[in-house]
Amino acid sequence: MESLLTEVPFTPEVMELFRDAVLVTDAAGTILQVNQAYQDISGYREDELIGQRPAKIKSGRHSQVFYESMWHDLTTLGAWEGEIWDRRKNSEVYPKWLKIQAIRNTDGEITHYVGVFHETHSHRPSFHERERLANIDPLTGLFNRHCYREFLTRMIRTITSRDQLVQLYLDIDRFKEINERYGYVVGDDLIAEFADRVRALWHDINNELQCPIQRDQEQLIGRFSGDEFLMAFRFNQNEEIDLNTLLERICHTLNQPYKVRGHIIYISCSIGTAQLHVDANSDDELISHAESAMYIAKQTGGNCSMIFTQSIQEQIERRKLIQQSLLQAVEDEQFELYYQPKVGGISRRVCGYEALVRWNHPSLGMLSPVEFIPIAEDNGAILPLGDWIFENACLYAKNLNDIGLIDLPVAINISAIQLSDPGWLDRLLLILDKTQLATHLIELELTESQLLTDIENSTDTINYIRSLGIKVALDDFGTGYSSLSYLRNLPLDTLKIDRSFVSHLQEGHENYDLAIIKAVTTLAKQLGMALVAEGVEQSTQEKILTDIGCDQLQGYLYSKPIPAEEFLELCLKSLATSKK
Repeated sequence: MESLLTEVPFTPEVMELFRDAVLVTDAAGTILQVNQAYQDISGYREDELIGQRPAKIKSGRHSQVFYESMWHDLTTLGAWEGEIWDRRKNSEVYPKWLKIQAIRNTDGEITHYVGVFHETHSHRPSFHERERLANIDPLTGLFNRHCYREFLTRMIRTITSRDQLVQLYLDIDRFKEINERYGYVVGDDLIAEFADRVRALWHDINNELQCPIQRDQEQLIGRFSGDEFLMAFRFNQNEEIDLNTLLERICHTLNQPYKVRGHIIYISCSIGTAQLHVDANSDDELISHAESAMYIAKQTGGNCSMIFTQSIQEQIERRKLIQQSLLQAVEDEQFELYYQPKVGGISRRVCGYEALVRWNHPSLGMLSPVEFIPIAEDNGAILPLGDWIFENACLYAKNLNDIGLIDLPVAINISAIQLSDPGWLDRLLLILDKTQLATHLIELELTESQLLTDIENSTDTINYIRSLGIKVALDDFGTGYSSLSYLRNLPLDTLKIDRSFVSHLQEGHENYDLAIIKAVTTLAKQLGMALVAEGVEQSTQEKILTDIGCDQLQGYLYSKPIPAEEFLELCLKSLATSKK
């Protein structure tokens, strides 16, 4: 402390002449002196501050951009003045009016900074603060949606025929899961760190260009909403810019692990791009088309980038049409149930079946559930559609049972949205009462990710369902979390081995997939669960699975999903064959 004090510009007696709080730092920003007024206001003792940097008392209310702007003024103009929020030792934040002056030596070099402030006791933001709040996202310090559009529009007006403008739309994959797992405080901190990387990337790439965007206030980076970010680059057409290489660089940097409040968090992001005068002619089109490309990247599994094409636009228009017509389609009963048999591993006799929905769209033709079920889950149509599927599958099963095809349980897929809906169980009971199907002929199929969304509530719901006599199957086992700890606690009747494991089975070849299936078979037997293998397409796969001990097999080797009448014929043939 003494060595620091010998370098200070004011004596202790002079420091105490000030009625306002005073702080003196060296040229690097290290605190050298504070007066008593500063200690009284901040709550810190002198020995707790000397040798520290002012960041120690940051309130967290200001962005990195705010401080960068402050230091820019100090190093170029030699002074800064404005309202700023800091934090006392007791964690209370407070506003103050701060004036900072640079002190130079005879050579014109900055040697010290002197800051003088008083508390404003006003929670009304200053004019400059109001202007900043209107344009800057408070969490990240990046431009907000409104301000970004303004600067993008301005940039578009200045683009010449020799330039090209590329718009990027970035979205963090599965960010909702991060919030649910770590909490919103960690989520906000992750967003802020992600934004810092976006900002650094933009500046690095922009500075490497032949004609970089010079004006700081026109940096084309912003937070559009939530976990969505925008950035744009202006290229000279003479520059040989490989857009795919650029996108790989951005993805690689943004996907590096984040250390947030003691957690190491791994993320990925989806990126869409669009080019001015190639894909769009206005700021709205440019952002919209980049967003469309990002959405397709996310739909393909995320962790990738997509360049806008006309094909992408057609996919987006198709999705919009599906989304807009879903609810009406349920009312008009445009859906149809197909059925795929499950056969006994040894007998090859039909011993059950799965109900699979198809949509006969008026203009798009027959649609697979792979295409429309995720959309139905997004817009809430899955609830009425799910009820329709359940009721009609039960009615069909009741008819089969009444004509003598007894003991053929029907498997019905249930969405996580249905499982978490407070009114779903009540509607299920009403449908059971209406259809009068024996509950032991119903099996509900759930995926691992659905169950783990709310494991406690899922367990209670499954226990209640099983108390009714309905069986519960875990679908696509092995593709999700596959934790033995939750498998031990969940009340399940059946495990379904995912087709991705079955597809690689070859007779006479021991491999990873075979080892997994053998382990799952042993586990299912020990837990008293039935085992179903799906995706069986070859007789060699059938033999391997039968020898291992799979109870039931399902796949194209026996039948693809077929309409109700065809399935009835298949069941009758199976019954006749078994009686010979």
